[in-house]
Amino acid sequence: MRRPRSAGRRALGRAASGSVWAIRAGALALLFVPILLVIVMSFAGDAFNSLPPSTYSMRWYANVFAREEFVSGFFTSLAVAAIATPVSVASGTLAAYALWKHPLPGARALETVLMSPILLPLVVTGLALLVFFNRVPLGSGIVNIALAHVIITLPYSFRAVLAALARYDRQLDEAAASLRVRPLDAFVHVTLPVIRPGLFAGALFSFVMSFDDFAATIFLITPGTRTLPIAIYQYMEFNLDPTVSAVSAMLVFCAVITVIAVERVLGMDRFVGLRA
Repeated sequence: MRRPRSAGRRALGRAASGSVWAIRAGALALLFVPILLVIVMSFAGDAFNSLPPSTYSMRWYANVFAREEFVSGFFTSLAVAAIATPVSVASGTLAAYALWKHPLPGARALETVLMSPILLPLVVTGLALLVFFNRVPLGSGIVNIALAHVIITLPYSFRAVLAALARYDRQLDEAAASLRVRPLDAFVHVTLPVIRPGLFAGALFSFVMSFDDFAATIFLITPGTRTLPIAIYQYMEFNLDPTVSAVSAMLVFCAVITVIAVERVLGMDRFVGLRA
């Protein structure tokens, strides 16, 4: 028979459990309280940021749409992310699959090279790309920014797919080969569906990093090309009203609506490939 625990051990267990829940609550508060404060400030009617607001108004949301730099910056960021994300995911997937399928003696060094953009400060990366694009012009401002974002986001998609492949059962490829399935067909119809969660994670990280990047993009903008983070930075240089809070709140609302729509239409598990 199990001996009953003493009162001291029960108290210690309750204290440990309470500490764990306190840490969880603190982590959640650290994540969500700043977002809630920004949303509250976006509805302020004051001409400056104040908490709590003395009055409430929607005029800063109207000001977002009235300012051309925010609208054009949003669509520019969206276009750059839409270009950089699929290129980054495709390149990262092929590189990860090649290193996983055919490990070479220098595979570890090549993996380090592919992960190197994440190790360098983005300011250094942006300055280096500025020098490179000045000497080797490859296109317009949006093309240069998209190429820079592919370089910045490639390590995220590469690592996410490589982690998914580490859990992949190689016997699936052997079974496909025994059925005389061509390697390309096996990759498309067997491997990719299994590692789809890794593809989704890489695409999500790549899109978010591309859409939000400021440190590298600031070196590559042109007079006619300005992303949303750059537009926010330039606006905050001369204005202290809650318009930027309204922009941030709208981005949060868009993310929440997208997640809810995906969950209602497909189901998040099916969308990311965790369930058939």
